[in-house]
Amino acid sequence: MKTLLTNEAKTGAFVLICLIALGALLFKVGNFTLLQEGYTIRTHLEHSSGVKKNAPVHLSGVNVGKVRDIRILYGDETMVEIELFLREGVKIRRDSVATVAALGLMGEKYIEIKAGSAGADYAKPGDSIEGEEVIRFEDMMKLGTRIGGDVSKMAKDIAKVAEHADEAVVNNRPKIDRIFDNFDETSENFRDFSQDIRYHPWKVLMKGKEKPADQILKDRAARLEARASELRAKAAPSETVGPA
Repeated sequence: MKTLLTNEAKTGAFVLICLIALGALLFKVGNFTLLQEGYTIRTHLEHSSGVKKNAPVHLSGVNVGKVRDIRILYGDETMVEIELFLREGVKIRRDSVATVAALGLMGEKYIEIKAGSAGADYAKPGDSIEGEEVIRFEDMMKLGTRIGGDVSKMAKDIAKVAEHADEAVVNNRPKIDRIFDNFDETSENFRDFSQDIRYHPWKVLMKGKEKPADQILKDRAARLEARASELRAKAAPSETVGPA
């Protein structure tokens, strides 16, 4: 006598097959590590920067595991401890550095491990590796705002200094003119002296007659008056002489 399956049994078998297939798909897509062999290491950061549990862990760009747990450690400084699950056979050197990275500009956050030096020992289960902080976008915005404010303040200070410099030049213009006049006079005297020595070198070896102080002052005043008259003559407009 042939036994036939009832409709209820067929439905139950179909549901069971669907559940098994769904579970296998979840394990495959979700990359579950319940049955996968491996070990865990830790790293510490001041800020998790948005990384979450089950986020990928990469070593030199290759997926080698996932984030198993994230905890906050309270002490002298509040730190974030991230537990990393690494698949069996993955070797991480003790001086490797872990940092938070993103897949694309605004993509999924993950842990990137920079490989350590060739001479360092490999990390053992439960060991910790160094964590490197990344500059967050918010910090970059604050830094840019602060730099912009400093540049604006610097520009205002430079403008004030330039304004004061202009005022100082205008207020001290007579003194500046006298300084240049004295410089021109000194240059002319030195040129005359050089030419005199050039054509009469014997004067260097002879001691001339010393002039009294009042005579030196009178000669200097005369030279200044002559120089002033010359400048006034240059500054005055030329007169046009008409026909007689």
